[in-house]
Amino acid sequence: MALDQAHEQTNAFIKADGGAIGLTEDPSALRRWMVAGPEIIRLVSAYETEVQSKESNEQTTHHEQTPHAQKTFLERVSKLSLALQHLGSPFQEESQDLYSIDNKDIAHPSSAELLQTHLDRGRTKFQKFSDSLANNAVSFYEPIKKNRTDFFRQEAAPVEQSKQKLLKEDCQLFSKLFISCQSRECDLQEFFQHENQTFPASLSEGGRLYTCQKSQLTSVLESHVTLEDKEPKTDVLIVDGSALVHALPPKKGKTFEGYALCDFLPVIQSYSSKYTSSHLVFDVYNTSSLKAETRLQRGQGGRRKVTDKNTIPSNWRNFLRHDANKTELFQFLADKVAQMSATNVVIATKGSAVLSTHEASLQGLEKCSHEEADTRIFLHAKYATEHGAKTITVKANDTDVLVVAVSAFSTLHNLGLEKLWVAFGQGQSLRWIAVHDLCNSLGQEKVNGMLFFHAFTGCDTVSAFRSKGKKTAWQTWNIFPEASTVFSKLSHYPLRVEESDLKVLERFVILMYERSSTAGTVDEARLDMFARKQRAYEAIPPTRELSSNTPSVLRTRLVVCGGRPPSVSHSQRTLLSGDGKSLVKHGKSSGQPTRP
Repeated sequence: MALDQAHEQTNAFIKADGGAIGLTEDPSALRRWMVAGPEIIRLVSAYETEVQSKESNEQTTHHEQTPHAQKTFLERVSKLSLALQHLGSPFQEESQDLYSIDNKDIAHPSSAELLQTHLDRGRTKFQKFSDSLANNAVSFYEPIKKNRTDFFRQEAAPVEQSKQKLLKEDCQLFSKLFISCQSRECDLQEFFQHENQTFPASLSEGGRLYTCQKSQLTSVLESHVTLEDKEPKTDVLIVDGSALVHALPPKKGKTFEGYALCDFLPVIQSYSSKYTSSHLVFDVYNTSSLKAETRLQRGQGGRRKVTDKNTIPSNWRNFLRHDANKTELFQFLADKVAQMSATNVVIATKGSAVLSTHEASLQGLEKCSHEEADTRIFLHAKYATEHGAKTITVKANDTDVLVVAVSAFSTLHNLGLEKLWVAFGQGQSLRWIAVHDLCNSLGQEKVNGMLFFHAFTGCDTVSAFRSKGKKTAWQTWNIFPEASTVFSKLSHYPLRVEESDLKVLERFVILMYERSSTAGTVDEARLDMFARKQRAYEAIPPTRELSSNTPSVLRTRLVVCGGRPPSVSHSQRTLLSGDGKSLVKHGKSSGQPTRP
């Protein structure tokens, strides 16, 4: 830099006395100037000093040494200091994430990796251009394209081929194969024992799990009880924290701290003043979860760090689509809840840990491995019952919670719980379902088999039967009570699945598709429905191998028992132990649309 400044000053002196025009046009003159120029300047400067030809008030200070320039500089330094205090110093950040300083939006990890290789990719492009130029493959004036990358832009979801078109193609292919089989006098029984696609039409949709409306089961269960028209008075309230955050978008707060203080904590305070104890149960997001596939289908929003002073994103729903955002937000809110001054005890989960506003023994709640609040809620219900609660309200807008509540009530009742309600819905559709009355209405057989029935007929991680929703499955259960024994057995982690159990499940699937069918196997029913009753290909059941064979039933049972192979110790474990995962949703899977 010093050499550049000396060169610039030399030019300034020479230009003041006529300049150095035309030097660059004559190489020999330029070389003479480079050698003699500094000496000429020295002589001219010495002469001017001697005769004092310059005015005495000549400005010799730097152009930024003026009051205005110094004032502007101090203002900018002050603004930078305030910004660092408000946004946090990036030099103290220990995270390896690539994020925007102002709004803390975090780029995708692939973008951070892209940034690290930005220089190398530029050099590669330049080397490729140089090689092409040496081979006269490109012109010297051919531009090199820039590496344009928007690190914080969310990639749009890929546009999939029409689901109806794919399904139509599958059906046409199956029909052609069936006609070909007839013309060649092939064994039709054997033909219908196999699927013609990797993803069978009766269990998949566009290569993904076919899902049903779980809310239909809620409507079915509600029809067995009289719904409360006003909120029941109970001792304890247990809230699904994730559902509460979704139902409480920011209104007053502009930062995450403002959201906690102005929007979220006032609601928790109201719970604390109304109930002897309140429990706030948040989800935990593990990458190895079966539910990860379901969340991915819902889309993934932008990533943003959750800090006290950081501003809340304008699109709240999009922010909550990212698991890392929810993890940071839930832990942030749990800390705020634990720090607030509450009338009665408020307990909040933070990952596998538990926090409380009052000193209390939390044995049985800590180090919990349940991933989703759907089942962890009932671990807290067990804790509250053991500490004297007689009536409990669970606030959660999820069919899975209602199903687990029905299955868990008998265990809670044996511990001393008298009444259990589930607050379902929001706003004007909010209603209170009396689980204790529902269990009495359903009967013990259906209560015991509820978990496997719900998983087998379709949940978040198990394929549903196409066009056969929860209502149809329930009606089939009503006319085929023999399934109750098998559903109950498979809901309680048996060590073995007998061949007789598989035959009952197979008969259940057949009746679900055709009430009057006399077929002995699913494959026979497929042939009868397609060939004789002219059913569409997607309207016939899947093959026996996919609908009710041993591997598929074992996997459904694995989902029910929390993603672990049943063992002696596992089979003795109760529904409400803290040493387990979700009974309906979790395990490890590739997400393939098979049974389940």
